[in-house]
Amino acid sequence: MTFSVPPSDASPQPRNRLKPFLRLAGYLTLGVSALVFVRHVDGHALVAALGQARPLLLAVAGLLALGQLACRASVFRTLILPVVEIPRLRVQRFMLATSAASALVPGRAGDFMRAFLLKRDNNVAVASTAAVTAVEKSIEILCLFLVLAPVPFVLPHLPAWVERAMLGAAGVAAGLLLMAVLLATRARPPRWLASFSAGLQIVRRPALLAKALLVELGSWLLDFACVLAVMRSVGVSAPAASGLLVLLAVNLAMAIPVVPGNLGTFELGAVASLQPFGVPPELGLAVGLLYHMAQVLPVATLALLDSRFIVEK
Repeated sequence: MTFSVPPSDASPQPRNRLKPFLRLAGYLTLGVSALVFVRHVDGHALVAALGQARPLLLAVAGLLALGQLACRASVFRTLILPVVEIPRLRVQRFMLATSAASALVPGRAGDFMRAFLLKRDNNVAVASTAAVTAVEKSIEILCLFLVLAPVPFVLPHLPAWVERAMLGAAGVAAGLLLMAVLLATRARPPRWLASFSAGLQIVRRPALLAKALLVELGSWLLDFACVLAVMRSVGVSAPAASGLLVLLAVNLAMAIPVVPGNLGTFELGAVASLQPFGVPPELGLAVGLLYHMAQVLPVATLALLDSRFIVEK
């Protein structure tokens, strides 16, 4: 199979001109954050913490991460069902490939690959895929808020940013879902909005939407269990509820992708979230590194073994 690349315009688009500056700003932010949170890390203590990690618990964390991916695949299949019906196994392979792309390539590579594969294999309009993705992200944020809701009650005296971040996330998710409902319920959307509106039809199917919400909640609970397994593997004795704060901080840190696989931002989120519980930065960094590995390595390995999926057609 061959691909032809259309000639580029003579002058770069304004968005492309901004990319280097945005990337530089991201690197500077990452660098400053690293100085703040890990400047006191003892390298020998970090190596010791990583070396003493319990392999069985790390293996459990990897399996939980794969379980979370399976849940996310089920959510996506449910959300896109009003647009196109895709076999369950194919969706699992599809999500495996796109998740690996997001982990290995900077930016939203997985989202772009998703749009490409759906257009190539199922003739789904890119705008429809974008709409489904918007609903999917909204549900992810909303369910994360629901999972984190007990944090202010079980972990008092937390930094003010925790509650603000939770309320902000809930507001963004609710606003996006409300917009989806308004667009999907328009009797006759404009022609230019028709494909996008078609991808929002899940909001007209409350039973399917409820199913997606429940499965998404399950995926976040698996992610929480993954965090706990990693924390216990390196001997972190903080309360179990602190794993919820790790989830929040890591996902906030990953909101703006800077480097492939969010390398660095992921780990800094873990360090920052565990410091209020008196966890040494070496242990916090060990948790971030091992949690990151549990999320990426199983997915990337399986995607590599199943790489023929991308070139089947």
